[in-house]
Amino acid sequence: MIKIGQASRDERGRYSGGIAGDQDGREVAIREWYSRPWNKVLRCKDVAKAEKIAVTMEKACKNDYIGYDQNQRTTLYSIAKSNGWKIEDVKTLCETDCSALVAVCVNAAGIKVSGDIYTGNEAKALLQTGEFELLSAPKYLLSDEYLKRGDILLYEFHHTAIALENGKKAEKTKPVQVEYPLGWNVSSDGQWWYADTPQSIVAGRWAYINGRWYVFDQKGFMIRGWFKQGEDWYYMNPADGAMLSEQWVDVDGKSYYLTQSGLMARSGYIEDASEKLYFFVDENGVYKKELDTDAPDLSKYEVIE
Repeated sequence: MIKIGQASRDERGRYSGGIAGDQDGREVAIREWYSRPWNKVLRCKDVAKAEKIAVTMEKACKNDYIGYDQNQRTTLYSIAKSNGWKIEDVKTLCETDCSALVAVCVNAAGIKVSGDIYTGNEAKALLQTGEFELLSAPKYLLSDEYLKRGDILLYEFHHTAIALENGKKAEKTKPVQVEYPLGWNVSSDGQWWYADTPQSIVAGRWAYINGRWYVFDQKGFMIRGWFKQGEDWYYMNPADGAMLSEQWVDVDGKSYYLTQSGLMARSGYIEDASEKLYFFVDENGVYKKELDTDAPDLSKYEVIE
């Protein structure tokens, strides 16, 4: 039998009223496939997203901060949503149930569904995303042999779980060879991305392109406006996404100075040699006009280049 992941019951074998978190290691856990019986299987059309769904379920099953309680079923969803769906970083005792956990796993794969779905409307909600296909042939429901990793198993109005392995008769998925147009590209919703080779795009990092610096999010889309890396702030041109440097910028009625390296200046003076003045920016980088001076207090603050 293949392995599946699920949220099933609290530490007392009940559905609500238990202690938050997984008290016995079996509230949210991995087990062998069984006949619930299932009456629907939802298969993600994107193999990479199906893998992410399975990985997220595995992480949830290993995280004992996550327990089962139908009365507090969305607490995990709320925490996971706030931390970017990083289940391994959930360090607060919380609860979920079978369908709310599936919702978390699906969102972690980049497919948006509500945390309020339940087994009665789960299939409809997933199919409405356009990311899933419905499998209802008996071979998918009565055995594990044709299931694929990431498949969502459903017994409507009762239970749901996620397949974590491929069945022995699961169709082999041929790897898709993607070829990206080199250089700048724009998505259907107007977001820019950059392919540095025919097989790869720039994602989750900085890139120096045609003499200018750009930064891209984990999905590969160019970031505009403020960007934080560690404790450092940068400002990417809202017009074309290029990093701005050695200049003042006005954002939401406040002025900030960007250094030669693009870093937002904080807690120091900016020298204006032409006016023989020093302009002060506070710990948040905000320019304080009332502190303009020709005699900066260099015992407390430095002149920022």
